[in-house]
Amino acid sequence: MNKLLSSLLVVLFVLAGCGSQPAPKVSTIPSWVLNPNQNGKSGAVGSSMRTYDQKTSTQRKLAITRALDELSLQRGVKVEMSLSKQESYKNGSGSTQININSNYQTNDTITAHIEAVHEDKISGELFIWMVLD
Repeated sequence: MNKLLSSLLVVLFVLAGCGSQPAPKVSTIPSWVLNPNQNGKSGAVGSSMRTYDQKTSTQRKLAITRALDELSLQRGVKVEMSLSKQESYKNGSGSTQININSNYQTNDTITAHIEAVHEDKISGELFIWMVLD
């Protein structure tokens, strides 16, 4: 009887193991994504999900632009923007004119290079680490 019971338990454990789910995928993000200023380097990270046109080149350009914007903010770039809207109506017809002016001021020229690139295989998000030269 004990032999039958132990054989039955072994069969149950084997069958229970056959229906198990695979382990979920874990995202491995490099340390520089959350800490771009490391190893004596001053940097910034730009990221981008897939873009409207689904092109990797567009996704990469957006991530680079975001990293450069962050580096500019760190270096003290001053941005001024003004928006003016003028509407006029005469004899039942109207027109609208909008003027947008922006001004960027900095005392430094920012030069940087791409230090590393990482693509999250699960989400498709692209991370680019740019470091000041």
